[in-house]
Amino acid sequence: MKKMSLPIILAVAAITATSYNCSDSKTDNPGWLWEISGNGLAQKSYLFGTCHGGGHSFTHEEIFGFEGVNEALSNVKTVYFETDLTVANRLATKEMSIAEYLGCDKDMEKEDLNRLAAKEMSIAEIPRWDKDTEKEDLMPEGVTYESLFDSVAQYQEVHQFLSQKMGVAEYWKRTPKYWFDLLSEYNSTKMYYGIRTADVVLYQEAIKRGIEIGQLESALQHVQWEKGPIIPKTRRQRPNIPLKYQAWMLYVGIHNNNDEIPEWVKGIETAYLENDTCSLYDVLENHAKNDPDNPMMPNPLIPDSLSLTQAMNQAWFPVIEQNIAKGSCMVAVGARHLLGNKGLIAMLRRKGYTVEAVK
Repeated sequence: MKKMSLPIILAVAAITATSYNCSDSKTDNPGWLWEISGNGLAQKSYLFGTCHGGGHSFTHEEIFGFEGVNEALSNVKTVYFETDLTVANRLATKEMSIAEYLGCDKDMEKEDLNRLAAKEMSIAEIPRWDKDTEKEDLMPEGVTYESLFDSVAQYQEVHQFLSQKMGVAEYWKRTPKYWFDLLSEYNSTKMYYGIRTADVVLYQEAIKRGIEIGQLESALQHVQWEKGPIIPKTRRQRPNIPLKYQAWMLYVGIHNNNDEIPEWVKGIETAYLENDTCSLYDVLENHAKNDPDNPMMPNPLIPDSLSLTQAMNQAWFPVIEQNIAKGSCMVAVGARHLLGNKGLIAMLRRKGYTVEAVK
């Protein structure tokens, strides 16, 4: 079985292959910043492709080193992100704990969130959407966490993480896979450990400049994409994984160990940092060919089915049109959402807008 770490899963969820041909663009390598004009718009707006996967922590210099980003941000009144990044920013600045975030992202009642923060409620008590796998999540009788790790030091690290940082006193009642999967659902947990996504870098700069922040959908709507019929629940069910291997997965996952990230994922980060659309496309396309079960791709058994990326684009598009009509703004979403004949660039062009790369 191939080794898998939390950053790998997050990278796949953050940027996944789409059908995109570099020849579709007016430039050989268009990059991530695009200008939107025409079709009755009084002012220009912008599309900016971000990266929120993998183990790389983006810096201000890297994001604002892209041609035109600084100037574009100075020309807009609002920046729209996929969802509310307030929580992600609070994690990045250590103003919120992981335990608080896990409760907040599940759209819990305020009283329950306060109970979680006060450690009157454990993470295990948070309502899970995959209740049908609850029995599989229970640790077998007689098996202890200590017995699953190669060293006492490894066990102590996991114990400290689950009991203190996540605030779960009785974590041992659940399998390591349960906690690994739970962490994998929450992309922003890595912000707590100093790994900043491109989105958070842009968000923090916009806040500093006093620019209004908007969102294309609510946090609850955003997390619902992982629950809907597009992605089967079996995506995260790995019933035959030995417990010792589950323990290894959890140990690696909580460290966000960049050394465990395979070369193709590092290729995503490299291509993004080099503002290289075509190289990123090549990396994603090659991986998709070797990963037929990729849930981000359309289901070949369902005619005219949409990938998760395409479905999100369709849901966001009316919101984007409404907001660019109001005034100059920047729409900052994962780079994969820009690409392909069902990507946001192609969708805007089909509606009569002029969308050109800023080079």
